Amino acid sequence: MSVSAQHNTHNDAFDLDVAIDHIAHWLPSQGPIKDFIHHNTLHAVQDYPFHEGVAVAAQVYGAKSYLPLKDYQQRFAEGRINQKALDWAIAQAGCSVFQEEALRASLFEPDDHSHYPPQSLANHGIRSAWLNQLEIDLNGMVHPVMFRLLSNFLDQGISRWAMPKPDERFWHCVLRLVQNSLLPLYPFHQPVVRQMLDEGPDQVILNCLAKIVGDETLYGQYLLEVLLAHPGWSGMVRIIETQPKVLLAPRGISLKELLAVELACELAFIDKKYGHNFLRIEQLPNLHAIPLLERDATKPQVPLKMRVWHEAMEWSLHSELLLALREQAPLDQPTEHAPKVQALFCIDDRECSLRRYLEEMDSGIETFGAPGFFGIDFLYQGLDDVYPVAQCPVVIKPKHLILESTDKPQPDKTDKGESLSTMHFGAHSMLRGWLYTQTLGLAYALRLGWSVLRPGGQLPGIKSLSEVEAHGHLHLLRESDEPNEDGYLLGFSLTEMADRVGGLLRNIGLTKQFAPLIVIVAHGSSSVNNPHFAAYDCGACSGKPGAPNARAFAWMANHPPVREILRERGIAIPDDTHFVPALHNTSRDEISYFDQQALNKAARQALHSFQHSMQHALQRNARERCRWFELGPQSHSNEEAHRHVVARASSIFEPRPELNHSNNLYCVVGRRALTRHLFMDRRAFLQSYDPGSDDDGSILVKILTAAIPVCGGINLEYLFSRIDNSVYGAGTKLPHNVIGLLGVANGVEGDLRTGLPSQMIEVHEPARLLMVVEQGTAIIDQAIANLGGLREWLENEWIRLVACEPLTRTLYLYSSKGWQLAEPASDKPFPISSRSEKIIVGQTRTIPVHELERRHG
Repeated sequence: MSVSAQHNTHNDAFDLDVAIDHIAHWLPSQGPIKDFIHHNTLHAVQDYPFHEGVAVAAQVYGAKSYLPLKDYQQRFAEGRINQKALDWAIAQAGCSVFQEEALRASLFEPDDHSHYPPQSLANHGIRSAWLNQLEIDLNGMVHPVMFRLLSNFLDQGISRWAMPKPDERFWHCVLRLVQNSLLPLYPFHQPVVRQMLDEGPDQVILNCLAKIVGDETLYGQYLLEVLLAHPGWSGMVRIIETQPKVLLAPRGISLKELLAVELACELAFIDKKYGHNFLRIEQLPNLHAIPLLERDATKPQVPLKMRVWHEAMEWSLHSELLLALREQAPLDQPTEHAPKVQALFCIDDRECSLRRYLEEMDSGIETFGAPGFFGIDFLYQGLDDVYPVAQCPVVIKPKHLILESTDKPQPDKTDKGESLSTMHFGAHSMLRGWLYTQTLGLAYALRLGWSVLRPGGQLPGIKSLSEVEAHGHLHLLRESDEPNEDGYLLGFSLTEMADRVGGLLRNIGLTKQFAPLIVIVAHGSSSVNNPHFAAYDCGACSGKPGAPNARAFAWMANHPPVREILRERGIAIPDDTHFVPALHNTSRDEISYFDQQALNKAARQALHSFQHSMQHALQRNARERCRWFELGPQSHSNEEAHRHVVARASSIFEPRPELNHSNNLYCVVGRRALTRHLFMDRRAFLQSYDPGSDDDGSILVKILTAAIPVCGGINLEYLFSRIDNSVYGAGTKLPHNVIGLLGVANGVEGDLRTGLPSQMIEVHEPARLLMVVEQGTAIIDQAIANLGGLREWLENEWIRLVACEPLTRTLYLYSSKGWQLAEPASDKPFPISSRSEKIIVGQTRTIPVHELERRHG
């Protein structure tokens, strides 16, 4: 919804609920840190074309829109932006002849100011002008009080004592503290505020606005500026209000309650300093000259020079893949016999290189890619879990609950043992706490120092946060159609299993020529000192490791009654085909295999051979990753590189256990033959898709419905966090403290930081995602027509879409105006190499797409 679409006009009476709904549109949508879901940071302006939306957001938030001009000019000098791409970008700008001449003349002029952000309409508006006139630092007074109240009320387990009573809402909790505390809750003891609180949050807000603002037409603007003065906490409250199940320990809170408490707090501080008579906002001199959101953010000013440079950079990068797709040797023809092993990976860009190494080493291995929940959506509660968690994309609301059980006796969880790392004390009195700190604190400090100076290969107790181990078996087959007390079905029926397994196999084009062994490879990530651990796990599993999904898919695909149903539907899985689940740890480049009990001798031998190839592929993958690490090994030893990445993930002082999705750039939806012989520098999301089996685009609709928000969300969050890390990102990790298990803040009383920390994006090239679909334009058009609201991602060019004709490999670029022939902008020959290891030697920056020489046999 754009600003112009808002209908809170000056002629209408002020409607508080409508105003809050409009304001909430501009707040961050990042939920609790346990479920870190990548999304478009600028979702509020997604209905604008990309560059216009970025310009609107820059005005609202006071953020940069592009890299510094000298960065683009340097890339041009280095050849990473080429002249053909620059000409293409100028042509896309639609300039007149005279404008083009002036533009070309200005592109290479020294300019240190073009990328500077405009003043924020939210933080330099009527509230800022009013506070300057009053000469009072209201944020410095109010925010510490509000942040303490919010962090204690919403706390998810850090605090020993819970602030709210059971089922008590935020407003009533604050009211109780004000009225019943032995010590006054500062500053709410001010008589003007204390008397007002009994009237309820709606009337408190209106009363405060009348005293502070005066003019009803400015109420909405003032409330927006109040909330955007701390966007992290404001956005968190909105997420909890609209999606209460995001918290494991539920809390009742709303933006209205937050605003009521905060406005009362503001009025109390102002009343304390100035009494009842102070300047209202409507009395400000030159009030008409102060920018307002609805009036001044509707006409974005896109800096043409910066737009052209950015599009030239993007098209230079995108052309590297397009040229490779068009110029590579003819695609391998399908064989009549099945491969030795097939491996199904998540589409995650970090699996791109691992798949490449597997296939480079053994041509008998065939890999596929699909979203890492593998089509199995459910809530999962393992043996060690207190609560069930969603194992599916956040847009899916699971209806099934899967429990893990075991026949083995489990240790008593209340028996913590006597080791220093697991010691726990039940008494929480002030005296005993002080004694424990003074005595055992020294021992903990020594142990911490040893961990910093000599990190071990084994993870400490925090391991359970980011890794999943199979302790028992999953209850997947539903025994009763009666839901539990929470309304969830315990397990799946045989038909539901066949629907999910068959649906995924059809989506990826695997309906025949099944290998004797099929490995389902989920992924997760482990690290020691990393509050953003969920951002490193599987986004398709709501920021969790995907091992439960891999285990569920493999069990269902191995179950004879499910195979019988699939056979009736035209998918005949041979009796000697076995599915094995596994988990790839992307930070340590290690892999775990699960549920191998039912494998026969032949399958065990095939698995042993695959494990051998996988181990070598993981070591090579680790070496490719190490070229980005400043302290990485300089030798060409794969084993040394692997030891290094394991040590990084185990080190308490390491802020970069891995670089996660840095430099993600491509998403390829098509057959593996299209990209199997390409080196794409770990930059591609790879979704398997058979264009020949999708005559009406119905399969493509399902794929794009998941791929656009997931891959596009990852790409845009990295892009904007890199463009302006102080506004759209979280800044450096080093001063971050975890607040209430909700998020991170600088220090102990700062605003929650949204976006990505600088250590995750510092090497990222901020370019929009290029999605290449191997299909004809007519069928893609049919799919786009059924995408609903996701069409704006494509038509407003938040991601770029290219069609690759399956037979001719002709390329077409999509826009809201239709398809046009895509001509890659390149002035260099398409590079070819014999193997991946030769390409990465000595490289510390992104590498263009290469073709790998074909090997047969």
